[in-house]
Amino acid sequence: MKLFDFDGPLVTFLRKLWGIVAVGLLFLLFCVPVVTAGLSFTAMYTVVEKNLKNNRGYVASGFLNAVKKNWRQALAAGTVLAVVLLVFEADVRILQAFLENGHMIGNMYVLIRVFQILLILYGIWVFAQIAVYENTMRQILKNSLILMLRHLQVSLALLALIVFTAVVIWILPISVVFMPVVSTWLMTALLAKVFEQYGQ
Repeated sequence: MKLFDFDGPLVTFLRKLWGIVAVGLLFLLFCVPVVTAGLSFTAMYTVVEKNLKNNRGYVASGFLNAVKKNWRQALAAGTVLAVVLLVFEADVRILQAFLENGHMIGNMYVLIRVFQILLILYGIWVFAQIAVYENTMRQILKNSLILMLRHLQVSLALLALIVFTAVVIWILPISVVFMPVVSTWLMTALLAKVFEQYGQ
């Protein structure tokens, strides 16, 4: 097999790299209204699992098809989670203002931050299930909470990935184009093992 053959290692690598960048750009584009971030993650999760990992189909059409298929549930869940996160963020700002004025109650902002992180983690479970299963929204929300708590080690690994991704993007802003996709790729590996136990 020659290096520059269509199925050669170099061309395969470049095709995979382009797929990652393309999905990353689509993910960012669909995140522009904050409430669509969950829908965008669901589509990215679907494309990584079905297309990128297995070198099947076109990532752009796969992404758009995933958006079309899951937009009702993912947009509804994403809107609710985004609103709650924004309310928490407003609470953090208020509590920090109290802290700056010497009121000890302002230290409560740390607790709110913890709730925000847990909510984002819960969102990962929710949107991954929307991408993988066809189920009612009520059942998805319930199952996500159960799985997040039952598979605590996986949840902690997901949390570590979220933090690592955020740190890398903060240090190297250009990595926002590919780090969410790379992180999602690793998440699919973790979550697939869990979902296999429940008949994915």
